[in-house]
Formats: sequence, C-alpha cells, structure tokens
Amino acid sequence: MASLKQTPLFITFEGIDGCGKSTQAVMTFQLLQSLGYKVKLLREPGSTEVSEKIRDILLDKKSKISDITELLLYQAARSEITAQEI
Repeated sequence: MASLKQTPLFITFEGIDGCGKSTQAVMTFQLLQSLGYKVKLLREPGSTEVSEKIRDILLDKKSKISDITELLLYQAARSEITAQEI
C-alpha cells in the first residue's frame, strides 16, 4: 500500500473574492512543504506564461469583452494550466 506522501492529491480552495482563498492556500502549501511533501502552488487563471497573460486580460478593468469571450478565456487558461502543470 502506498504511503500518503506517494499518493497524488489535488486540493482546491473555492470561495468568493476576498474570502481568504490565497491566504489559506499559501498556509497549506507551507505546512505540507514543512512536512516533507512535494507540492505545487498554482492559481487559476495563471501559473503558466500563457495563463498569466490571459489573467492580465481578464483582470484589466479597461477590457470590454463579452461574457462568452470571458468564459472562453477562462477555459483557455484552465486548459493551459492542465497541460503544463497538472
């Protein structure tokens, strides 16, 4: 039987803007690292070169994009992070 440190886990933090997801994610990342786990801390959208550029577009208050375009950009960023990091 594989030990917990060898079993891949995927942990996500969900919630509304400003509720502390990033804070909790960083704290969990640091705790798991200190316990000897190999961990990656990723954000969505982001965490890859392409996804970070998409994030800039999505968060730019000057961007006037349609709802469908926004949806597709989020999905493109998710596809990129999945292919590159997960």
